[in-house]
Amino acid sequence: MANSKLISCTVLSPNNSGTRCYKLTRITPHCMVGQMTARSCGALFSKSSREASSNYGIGKDGEIGLYVDESKRSWCTSSADNDNRAITIECASDVYAPYAMNSHVWKSLINLCTDICRRYGKDTLLWLGDKSTSLKYKPRDNELILTAHRWFAAKSCPGDWLYRRLGTLADEVTKQLKASGTAPEQKVEEKPNTAAASLINNEEADRERIIWAFLSGKGLNAYAIAGLMGNLSAESALRPNNLQNSFERRLGMTDKGYTTAVNNGSYKNFAHDGAGYGLAQWTWHTRKQNLLDYARAQKKSIDDLQMQLEFLWKELQGYSRSMAALKAGKSIKAVSDIILTDFEKPADQSTSVKSRRANIGKEIYDRQASGNTAKTQEAAKKVYLLQFGAYSKQENARKRTGELRKKGIEAEAEKIGSFWKVRSKDSYNTAAEAASARSRMSAKKINSIVVEV
Repeated sequence: MANSKLISCTVLSPNNSGTRCYKLTRITPHCMVGQMTARSCGALFSKSSREASSNYGIGKDGEIGLYVDESKRSWCTSSADNDNRAITIECASDVYAPYAMNSHVWKSLINLCTDICRRYGKDTLLWLGDKSTSLKYKPRDNELILTAHRWFAAKSCPGDWLYRRLGTLADEVTKQLKASGTAPEQKVEEKPNTAAASLINNEEADRERIIWAFLSGKGLNAYAIAGLMGNLSAESALRPNNLQNSFERRLGMTDKGYTTAVNNGSYKNFAHDGAGYGLAQWTWHTRKQNLLDYARAQKKSIDDLQMQLEFLWKELQGYSRSMAALKAGKSIKAVSDIILTDFEKPADQSTSVKSRRANIGKEIYDRQASGNTAKTQEAAKKVYLLQFGAYSKQENARKRTGELRKKGIEAEAEKIGSFWKVRSKDSYNTAAEAASARSRMSAKKINSIVVEV
């Protein structure tokens, strides 16, 4: 297979093991831990003393470099097994946690992954969320899966910024592949839009605005709406005709084909097939039957957005914990966590999944809340965290986060100024909420201070 035509420079590295031992089934993005260009990263890998490489690198300007031919195994993931199966991609990032990447890098990563999948005849990129599930999974002929460096070594790579967005990356790539079919390879835009809204297309943006407006009309505040929508987005990318990916293969149907067959009655197992469908990925047979009955009573298509929103709101009334959280709207994270565990109830309800969904909600909040009241806008400016210490050495900060994790407290170390500061992953919308959390920490004999960020 030829290499990507999206590359703008080639700096070949001697650090590789030659032809792969296994069939290509994975893509593994990494963080460079530096705002480097594709060429400068390639220059590092061109030195045999470096004993490291990747197949591709994406520079801070979005340009893509080739370092190791796709047919060869790079030395990138601290795992010969993974590197033999994966195309590895180094991405320019900040040098401090969470190792954020700019919009140029993000856009090029989506385009490169799309290009790789298309050239290998794949129409689906999967993010399965954890090491055990991913490494046991055997991709179908039309699939590639994402893996993470941190699974194979004691590293934070690809950084929390990208790790939390791997699900979004998979969704974006799959959406482009299914939308374009066998269309010609895409080219990286010379001047990508740097606005946050550029990460979603116009159709998605319209759906997002419609859903936000609907929930706002129900009297929910911005935090509550964002907490709920972050979960819906994680479940379905806010697509009301979204059929669970694994069932597209099992049933041999696309989103559109499945929806059409349910509507015209030619597919009669909608309620009992176990496939997640729609905004909330309704799966349980009684809930799917209720959705179908509601759509027919309203004389609407099963994928009608307004119908699904009305059904969603009606169904939520039966979930007292979720409704209490929505009405209180204390914070995006608080609402998101309860919607996840009480209403959506996916198999994986881990801390990382909670964080990812809350972060998606925060991104939606950032795009939509600016249209709300001045009071809400002002509140959005202030976020409070608990800080558990500041250290001159990174290893000391990491040691502190490990100690906190053993006590059930999720924290992360971030370089701020001259110090590595250990701060809570949970955030608080008011100083009073943060002070209350600090008191709870004090009761556990854990010292902390409240900081505004």
